[in-house]
Amino acid sequence: MTGAGTNLATQTWPGVTPRLYRADGTPRPVGVLGFPVKHSLSPAFQNVAFAHHNLPHRYEKWEISPAEFAAFLEKARREDFLGLNLTVPHKLSGWEISVRRTPAADATGAVNTLFLDEEAGGWLGHNTDVGGFLETLPDAGYSPAGQSAVIIGAGGVARAIVYALGAGGATTLTIANRTANRAQAIVDTLQPLLPGTLLQVSGLEPAEWPADRSLIVNATSQGVLEPDRPFPIPVPAMNGPANPPALFYDLTYGQTPFIRAVRAAGYPVLDGLLMLIYQGALAFETWTGLAAPRSEMLAAAEAVLAERLKGKTS
Repeated sequence: MTGAGTNLATQTWPGVTPRLYRADGTPRPVGVLGFPVKHSLSPAFQNVAFAHHNLPHRYEKWEISPAEFAAFLEKARREDFLGLNLTVPHKLSGWEISVRRTPAADATGAVNTLFLDEEAGGWLGHNTDVGGFLETLPDAGYSPAGQSAVIIGAGGVARAIVYALGAGGATTLTIANRTANRAQAIVDTLQPLLPGTLLQVSGLEPAEWPADRSLIVNATSQGVLEPDRPFPIPVPAMNGPANPPALFYDLTYGQTPFIRAVRAAGYPVLDGLLMLIYQGALAFETWTGLAAPRSEMLAAAEAVLAERLKGKTS
């Protein structure tokens, strides 16, 4: 496990050398588990990464229910899998089943990337959402160091973003949530791990948020669960007195209510597609030890999304 000074965007396992093939020379299986998982973009961009390096591996997707999860992981261990990604609802179970975990996984209480430990014979657990999110910020010309940010929502992904921004040097992080006790639970867990960052709880009224906020992150699931309902907080109020305007970031990709509202108001915004690609790139690099072709992976995901949109409108 790496130490406290690790760059979370490039963290790998010390002393673990990726092995791409089984003893019989066949590629070690790799893919994603979810329930459901049918619409996952991961195979599209991960297979581009394997092809970029002329590797014969095929990244698969398996729809595995929570009741089937432990048995599938045991099967994957016996069959010498290269690694796995985990999506909803398996990230907590992945954390629990891991024999070793990176600091990012320990801090967030969630694992989205598994790597088979050759020596211990069990699973190494990592959370690449943390590094993937941090890696997207320079693309928007933003550094969290010395900054104040507001994270709307208090679920598992919000915890990962709070940890990422705190590890990236943010001075103040405000968790804005309808239910204060859920936000407070994140503060109670992460504040001891982030002594240089003030973590605090707020409601959804922007007047309660720090006036010097420079980043607003939507970590709610509204874009998935209620895609047609307008985002409930006015964009100018969320921005507040920030000048230049704050950067807005929706962790869901696509035309979510949050993104539509921010764009209509003329403020800078990122969606979650780049984070999805970058966290996947970090998983690929963890499994293979090879540099992930991020631009090619992004283009592959964008092509799939364009085809899906075309199918909806035709």
